[in-house]
Amino acid sequence: MIPQAIASTGAYADLWSHLKSMTHALDRAQNAQSLKDIADLDKARLLALAEFLKKELEEKEVADVLSSGAFLSCKSADFSYTLDADLGSILQELPSFKEWLKSQRLAFKEKSTRLEAALEDYVSKVNGTLFPQNPPKAEFTILHNLLSKLLLQTESALMT
Repeated sequence: MIPQAIASTGAYADLWSHLKSMTHALDRAQNAQSLKDIADLDKARLLALAEFLKKELEEKEVADVLSSGAFLSCKSADFSYTLDADLGSILQELPSFKEWLKSQRLAFKEKSTRLEAALEDYVSKVNGTLFPQNPPKAEFTILHNLLSKLLLQTESALMT
């Protein structure tokens, strides 16, 4: 864990906070016993994660990614980030992602779209019911692993 002073300053502090809040939202959704355990903020963070994945997994110019040495290339007030790291390759390296739906032999794009849809579907089901919905375990585990890896990279960038 990084010291509080470092987490609140520096170029990557907002990114770290953003990723951490999405991780907490995933944790709370997975451990929810009732709908009271899932706050509106958690739903918003899960939708923000889906949007983050959509934006980052779009086709990027390889030259753009490799030309900049930074981990974070764009930061704005609305917490919209663009990673210079290729999120697709980070996701493909995760063992949980490699094993997920392996027997169906889906392309990376189809698998990543299912991850995004799992988040959006879960939030829409939670909004439309009185009873807690079980989150998709495999998808949420993959997303948690992905966020953990990104948090480690962000912490490393904060420390340097």
